[in-house]
Amino acid sequence: MRLESDLSDTRNGRFSRESVPPHWPREVKQLSLKGSALFGIHEETGNLYWDGKLVQTSNRLGNFERGLGMVLVASLVSLAIFDAIRFFLGH
Repeated sequence: MRLESDLSDTRNGRFSRESVPPHWPREVKQLSLKGSALFGIHEETGNLYWDGKLVQTSNRLGNFERGLGMVLVASLVSLAIFDAIRFFLGH
Protein backbone atom coordinates (compact mmCIF):
# COMPACT_ATOMS: atom_id res chain seq x y z
CA MET A 1 0.00 0.00 0.00
CA ARG A 2 1.28 3.46 -0.87
CA LEU A 3 1.85 6.14 1.67
CA GLU A 4 0.18 9.52 1.16
CA SER A 5 3.60 11.16 0.72
CA ASP A 6 4.34 8.81 -2.19
CA LEU A 7 1.06 9.79 -3.85
CA SER A 8 1.67 13.51 -3.40
CA ASP A 9 5.03 13.10 -5.15
CA THR A 10 3.27 11.22 -7.95
CA ARG A 11 0.54 13.86 -8.19
CA ASN A 12 3.13 16.65 -8.47
CA GLY A 13 4.81 14.92 -11.44
CA ARG A 14 1.69 13.60 -13.15
CA PHE A 15 1.97 15.76 -16.26
CA SER A 16 4.73 15.58 -18.83
CA ARG A 17 6.85 18.65 -19.48
CA GLU A 18 6.98 17.85 -23.21
CA SER A 19 4.85 19.85 -25.60
CA VAL A 20 1.57 18.27 -26.65
CA PRO A 21 0.58 17.78 -30.29
CA PRO A 22 -0.75 21.00 -31.83
CA HIS A 23 -4.15 19.48 -32.70
CA TRP A 24 -4.94 18.74 -29.03
CA PRO A 25 -7.17 21.21 -27.15
CA ARG A 26 -5.17 23.73 -25.08
CA GLU A 27 -6.52 22.46 -21.77
CA VAL A 28 -5.38 18.87 -22.38
CA LYS A 29 -2.02 17.90 -20.90
CA GLN A 30 0.06 14.83 -21.60
CA LEU A 31 0.54 12.38 -18.70
CA SER A 32 4.00 11.46 -17.55
CA LEU A 33 4.97 7.89 -16.71
CA LYS A 34 4.77 8.89 -13.06
CA GLY A 35 1.20 10.13 -13.63
CA SER A 36 0.14 6.80 -15.08
CA ALA A 37 0.63 5.32 -11.60
CA LEU A 38 -2.55 7.18 -10.59
CA PHE A 39 -4.69 4.86 -12.75
CA GLY A 40 -6.52 1.99 -11.10
CA ILE A 41 -9.05 -0.68 -12.01
CA HIS A 42 -11.88 -1.88 -9.77
CA GLU A 43 -11.48 -5.66 -9.93
CA GLU A 44 -15.17 -6.59 -9.63
CA THR A 45 -16.72 -3.99 -11.94
CA GLY A 46 -13.82 -3.35 -14.32
CA ASN A 47 -14.30 0.42 -13.91
CA LEU A 48 -11.32 2.67 -14.59
CA TYR A 49 -10.25 5.21 -11.96
CA TRP A 50 -7.70 8.02 -12.05
CA ASP A 51 -6.49 9.37 -8.73
CA GLY A 52 -9.49 7.77 -7.03
CA LYS A 53 -12.08 9.34 -9.38
CA LEU A 54 -14.20 7.27 -11.75
CA VAL A 55 -13.29 7.79 -15.40
CA GLN A 56 -16.53 8.06 -17.38
CA THR A 57 -16.65 5.68 -20.32
CA SER A 58 -19.55 4.92 -22.61
CA ASN A 59 -20.67 2.13 -24.87
CA ARG A 60 -21.63 3.85 -28.10
CA LEU A 61 -22.96 0.79 -29.90
CA GLY A 62 -26.73 0.57 -29.96
CA ASN A 63 -28.91 -2.40 -30.83
CA PHE A 64 -28.86 -1.52 -34.54
CA GLU A 65 -25.06 -1.53 -34.69
CA ARG A 66 -24.82 -4.78 -32.74
CA GLY A 67 -27.37 -6.43 -35.04
CA LEU A 68 -25.54 -5.18 -38.11
CA GLY A 69 -22.28 -6.57 -36.72
CA MET A 70 -23.85 -9.98 -36.10
CA VAL A 71 -25.26 -10.08 -39.65
CA LEU A 72 -21.84 -9.17 -41.01
CA VAL A 73 -20.10 -11.90 -39.01
CA ALA A 74 -22.71 -14.49 -40.04
CA SER A 75 -22.27 -13.49 -43.69
CA LEU A 76 -18.50 -13.78 -43.53
CA VAL A 77 -18.65 -17.18 -41.82
CA SER A 78 -21.13 -18.54 -44.39
CA LEU A 79 -19.02 -17.19 -47.27
CA ALA A 80 -15.94 -18.88 -45.81
CA ILE A 81 -17.80 -22.20 -45.45
CA PHE A 82 -19.16 -22.09 -49.00
CA ASP A 83 -15.75 -21.13 -50.37
CA ALA A 84 -14.12 -24.04 -48.50
CA ILE A 85 -16.73 -26.45 -49.90
CA ARG A 86 -16.13 -25.17 -53.45
CA PHE A 87 -12.36 -25.53 -52.95
CA PHE A 88 -12.59 -29.13 -51.76
CA LEU A 89 -15.04 -30.10 -54.50
CA GLY A 90 -12.69 -28.67 -57.12
CA HIS A 91 -14.95 -25.94 -58.52
